[in-house]
Amino acid sequence: MIHFLFALILTTFTNQPKYAIQITVDNIKTSEGQVIISLYDSEKGFPYEPEKYFYLPKKSLKDGRAVFTIEIDKPGDYALTVVDDVNENGDMDKNFVGVPKEGFAFSKNAKPRGLRPPAFDDAKFSVKSKETQLKVALRYF
Repeated sequence: MIHFLFALILTTFTNQPKYAIQITVDNIKTSEGQVIISLYDSEKGFPYEPEKYFYLPKKSLKDGRAVFTIEIDKPGDYALTVVDDVNENGDMDKNFVGVPKEGFAFSKNAKPRGLRPPAFDDAKFSVKSKETQLKVALRYF
């Protein structure tokens, strides 16, 4: 009986439903490298300390567009950053002034404020159902 209860509890906690976020990324300039999607669940740490990172190959790239799907554990409010990591070093490269040398985007296509990123609230979106779709366009300087 104890084994049955343990198996039931384990199954209950390990089979929690996932929530899928499908992100269509436009304006990708090269098939080289990877795309880094960073997920934030609050304004704390946005956009420099994400809750999760997703390093994704550009397999689905066609005509400057690729579609990526990431899974999260729970519904709620989130923001994303997207980086076209052409040299696959895991970072957004910047010049000596701090201007990005690689393409980038924020969820809801939130715009930077000069050389500063947008506020979390400007990029915030809600995950309420099992599938959420977003569309962003990379910016390059």
